[in-house]
Amino acid sequence: MNILVSGGAGYIGSVTVKQLLDEGHSVTVVDNLVKGRRELVDSRADFCEVDILDVKALDDVFSSSSFDAVVHFAAHKDAGESMVDVPKYSENIVGTINILNMMVKYDVGKMVFSSSAAVYGNPKYVPIDEEHPTEPINYYGMTKLVCEQKMEWYSKVHGIVCVSLRYFNVAGDKLGYIDPNASNVIPKILEVATGVRDKLLIFGDDYDTVDGTGVRDYIDVRDLAQAHILALKLDSSDQINLGTSEGTSVKELMDVMEELCGNSINHEVVGRREGDPASLTASYDKAYKVLGWKPVYGIKDMLDSMHKAYCQK
Repeated sequence: MNILVSGGAGYIGSVTVKQLLDEGHSVTVVDNLVKGRRELVDSRADFCEVDILDVKALDDVFSSSSFDAVVHFAAHKDAGESMVDVPKYSENIVGTINILNMMVKYDVGKMVFSSSAAVYGNPKYVPIDEEHPTEPINYYGMTKLVCEQKMEWYSKVHGIVCVSLRYFNVAGDKLGYIDPNASNVIPKILEVATGVRDKLLIFGDDYDTVDGTGVRDYIDVRDLAQAHILALKLDSSDQINLGTSEGTSVKELMDVMEELCGNSINHEVVGRREGDPASLTASYDKAYKVLGWKPVYGIKDMLDSMHKAYCQK
């Protein structure tokens, strides 16, 4: 297949690009390089420094090649920031519509969309399956849900196959990626382990969990990339969760990292953050049934691969 990957110089996009190429697909990457890194893009891919908000530049890319499908990652992704900068995060919706319009114009029949568990909001039960109500509690999650809704209409009206992959907490490394603006717990732990950050703040240790700290479902970026490749084979639109159905607490993450690096992780317990659920895990039953997908890598694999990347920077 000839595939366009938006955001293909980013953390997840660059790994997916490599795995697509390894499986024999042709790939064109579009990325504005605001957060993506050009050096992460496999040399076998065609690269265009393009912002998906630039309709003319995007049109030039689509007109230059006959694409079979789009894998769409490009988006702003900080949930906290989305609650203070709604105009910026509205660009997630605008950019997605721009791509869908180009797909209609140039008769591209399939999109695999990078969605998020943030569409669900606070869990009413765990593990979360695809039947769970979608009630986002931050604007980032709302933008992903709105994009999914737009895609459903483009599918109904124009016949585009749109597969939304709703994934949980992504971790692991394949290409030496370092998060330049760490906002998630694992990159913060790694920064403490490598001396970049003084200490880790733990937001609450009095939850009803195994050790009182928040529990999340972590999925390896390599498993995630493989799911996108499998989703390209689908012939009907769908929404599919990607996770491991297993949760890991903040303290358990610290324990694994201390074992890997041989140092203690300096930390301080502070108050809970508003809106943080005690536990958040995914059911991947549908992913297994529809895609034949299941996670391969465990939490120790993820942390070990990321620790090596941070130590080599």
